[in-house]
Amino acid sequence: MKNAQKQQTYDSKIGIENYSTDFKGIGGRIKYRYQDFKVEEMISPEIFSNISEKPTIHNKYPIFKLTKEGIDTIHALQKIRNQLGWNAHYLGLKDKQAQTIQYISPKSLRREIPQKIQITPKMSLDFCGYYKERLRRKNLVGNRFNIRISGVESNLERTKKTIMELKNSINDFRLPNFYGHQRFGSNKPNNHLIGRAIVKRQFKEAVLFILGHIEMNNKISLSKEDIRDSTNYHSIIKKLNQNQDTEKRVLKSLINHPNNWILALRTIPIAIRRLFINAYQAFIFNRVMSKAVDNNFNLLEVEIGDIYGIVNEDRNISDIRRAKSKMVSSNSKKILPLVQLVGYTFREGIGRFDQITQNILEEEEISQKLFYNNQMSELSMEGGFRTPPLLINDLEIQTDMNDKSIIFLQFTLQKGSYATILLRELIKPSDPIVAGF
Repeated sequence: MKNAQKQQTYDSKIGIENYSTDFKGIGGRIKYRYQDFKVEEMISPEIFSNISEKPTIHNKYPIFKLTKEGIDTIHALQKIRNQLGWNAHYLGLKDKQAQTIQYISPKSLRREIPQKIQITPKMSLDFCGYYKERLRRKNLVGNRFNIRISGVESNLERTKKTIMELKNSINDFRLPNFYGHQRFGSNKPNNHLIGRAIVKRQFKEAVLFILGHIEMNNKISLSKEDIRDSTNYHSIIKKLNQNQDTEKRVLKSLINHPNNWILALRTIPIAIRRLFINAYQAFIFNRVMSKAVDNNFNLLEVEIGDIYGIVNEDRNISDIRRAKSKMVSSNSKKILPLVQLVGYTFREGIGRFDQITQNILEEEEISQKLFYNNQMSELSMEGGFRTPPLLINDLEIQTDMNDKSIIFLQFTLQKGSYATILLRELIKPSDPIVAGF
């Protein structure tokens, strides 16, 4: 990774400072149409082998397959709650600009359940069966992707060569497991800025970040004066579209309770508020991995002092420990180094990634203790662990027989990883927003 290319454009705003490959990107764009980006959740086979068609003493909780396009998971669940009255568990957040299949489970339902429910013309539920408990994130194994890249700029020969180089990088586990653009807000990457302000207890600043990025007529048109003058709020609300429900809630709260910043934030659904904190954790992680790439870290080997875990057959990580000696995977035991996600349980250490994280926390002027929020306890975050390399399986890449400027990719990723991180290495877009990221 010594020759990793620097990326000083949009990506640096979300903590990604470099590429891990040296080849020139093929260009092109993603998500030109919803069907260009298809993702399907892979859940534990144990669930499908133990569900029943009808509720039993043991199996009380219905499972549904949610198929949608053009809407994110949080707003899709809001529509389901408004139309059906269900509060459902979900396994992962899925992008708006995509066709997605995911699984949800509401509480036990007393009335008969239809096999198919059409929520909107582009969103439906298919009944799978009853299970012993509501779905949890532990039930998610990974995600399967089918992606179409259009407008490829390189010729066929160079595209094939680039694909081979990409596959070599994947086989050597050299692609960092960065958080993708969707985590931060895509076209306006400010989720982590809101999260940072909340972590620092700067609640007014968090609210102003939300209102300061209101888009009207496809451009940011509100000045700081507009935002700070509460007499403007009634007229601003009237100009917002139906998708700007977060901003509407905040403005209405401030009209009724001026300067009560915490109350204004609490009008936002808790899943979105937690996403702000998660985005800040992701930003710190991306900065850590950017430094790791710059320092030419081997992302597969465990060094003395590193935290590592055992990879189970279901791809989950267990038996997490700190290494007392250098370690590598064997045929009988697969181990991976792990990076701590910053939260209030973060522990300082001498490991490679710990040292970088601790330096970044100093630069950010925060400590891990701030992630325990005694003023908004529902937003306290423990932290966790994340694998440094992007773990990609079953990768297939094909060119279109009739149009050489189009290629198709199929692959699976572990839960929590982003397809766009693989795609940015292949495309290396000069403008990620224009390229559909």
